[in-house]
Amino acid sequence: MQHVPQKLIDYINESRAPLPPVTDPDQPLQIDSLGLIRLVSFMESDCGIRVEDEELVAENFANLRSLDNLIATKSQGAGSSS
Repeated sequence: MQHVPQKLIDYINESRAPLPPVTDPDQPLQIDSLGLIRLVSFMESDCGIRVEDEELVAENFANLRSLDNLIATKSQGAGSSS
């Protein structure tokens, strides 16, 4: 996963315990609603990745691939804004 910081992957794996670590980018993250709020908070405070309200949909957080796509879209948008 090119755009997902390692510390974010580590956070996801720690918060999923006792589930096994995510090893496949298409493996479901299995995050509940409270876990999603905590994940977004971590992304914003520790990774500097701002998640907009309209981006808070299950599809963006279903697996590492969809999370990578979300982050990639945000970094592309940041580079093209003036």
